[in-house]
Order: sequence, then C-alpha cells, then structure tokens
Amino acid sequence: MSCLREADVSRLLHPAPETWRTPSGLTAHLWRRPFADRAPVLLVHGYASNVLYNWVKTGWLDPLAAQGRSVLAVDLPGHGSSADVDPTGLSVQDLLDDLHGLSTEMVADEPSGDAIAVHGYSLGSRLAWQLAAAHPELVASLIVGGAPAADRLAGLDAEAARRWARDGVVPQDPLTRSVVTVAAAMPDQNLPHVVELLLAVARTPFDPAAAVPAAPTLVVAGARDEIAAGSARLAELVVAAGHPARLVEVPGRDHVNVLTSRIYKDAVLDALP
Repeated sequence: MSCLREADVSRLLHPAPETWRTPSGLTAHLWRRPFADRAPVLLVHGYASNVLYNWVKTGWLDPLAAQGRSVLAVDLPGHGSSADVDPTGLSVQDLLDDLHGLSTEMVADEPSGDAIAVHGYSLGSRLAWQLAAAHPELVASLIVGGAPAADRLAGLDAEAARRWARDGVVPQDPLTRSVVTVAAAMPDQNLPHVVELLLAVARTPFDPAAAVPAAPTLVVAGARDEIAAGSARLAELVVAAGHPARLVEVPGRDHVNVLTSRIYKDAVLDALP
C-alpha cells in the first residue's frame, strides 16, 4: 500500500484514494492520514449495505478524519464495490482472514502503533466481534453497533432465500422473509450475491459468549432497534471477562437511522484510542 502525499484530509471523499480487492473478494477503501498519531479505524458495514451507504452518506468519515486518523473501510463480497463477487463457497473464516490481513498490513504502515480500532455495524458487528476475539494483540478498541446478542441467522431457509433473490418468490418462513428481503430496500443490489453472503455467514453458528474480545468495547443501539434488542449482553460478556465495556442507547432511533445520530458518533469518537 502506498502512502498518500501530505494533503488536506480533513474531509474524506468517496471513492477512496486507494482501493483494492482481497483474495476472498472484499474491496478495501483506504483513506490514509500521513503522519497519523492515533490508531487507524477499520469499518465493516452491515448486510445489504455497503461503504457508501453505511459510512459515507451517514457522515462517519469526516469526524474520523478530524481526529487525525487513517480509515480503512471494506465492501463485503456481493456488496457495493464487490457486488460482482459471488460469495458462494466462502466461509466466515475466509472473511476474517482477509480482515485480519488488511488490519495487519494497515498497522504495519502506520506511525501510530501496532493496533487498530474496529467498528462493525449489524452483520459487520458480528465479524468485528469475532476478529477482535481472535486477535487481541491487533484490536485496541472494538465498537459494535446495531448488534444482535445472539445468532439471528440460524434456521434460515437457504433455498427459499435463493428463490427470492432469483425469482422474487417471497419466503413463507417468517425468519427467512424478514431477514433476506430487506436487501431489496437498497438501490443497485446484486440480490443473488447479497443473499449468498448472508447464507455463507449463516453456515457458521455464532455464540458471542464462546469467544469474548479482550479489547475495550463500546456497544451502541437505537432504543427502537429490534435487531439490537438485548445487545447489552455483549457489554456484559466483555465486563465479565475482565475488560471495560459500556452500552450507549440512542433514544428514538431504529436500526437504520441510528447511524446518523450525533450521540452515536460522539460516543465512538470518545471511545477510540
């Protein structure tokens, strides 16, 4: 990864100055702050979203730039700039391996130290949790937003999900219908690929208590976010393991509009190392 020339990076524009594809099909977007003295941040978006809609349009880049940080954001396979990637056959471990590789490469090029802050939202929070738990030496701070406290994907009807993405046949199973069909709300989706990414993640059961991050953790949830209901348990797990954690609940916000909240942003900026 090449360094940018020293320039005005108080505002970060999309697309990023540096973009590349990982072995498993993530598209990495890097805004490097030359001579940064604070930990870089890795951003991992949610299901059926992407870097542009999860982080750029909701106003996350400039506050991070104002703190003098480099920012690395990824489009997951089948999403955003990786919409052309068919995630069929991928595993959660494939995604985690690429996130680990990106993070390791990122901190190696940073003057601020040897660790990174990781911020995941919704499905991205699940990946961020697992990355932080597996690599405590690398993750200095963890933020999980809109995070389910349990495995919401167990029991998905894979064939019904694929039929919906391919032919528009609405799944009869309430769980599958409620989870997969939200992908249609985002413009320019490659629905078969978006659904395959979800199914790839669903194949690996998720129990947040099985491997708890050692990093200081911030859990953020909208008070009206049914998906993140009970996410206080995540903070409790971290505290029970002997590490600092806290929950911030944003009044009046749901799973979508909490991302634009000033309360959310201020809590994250305060929590970052």
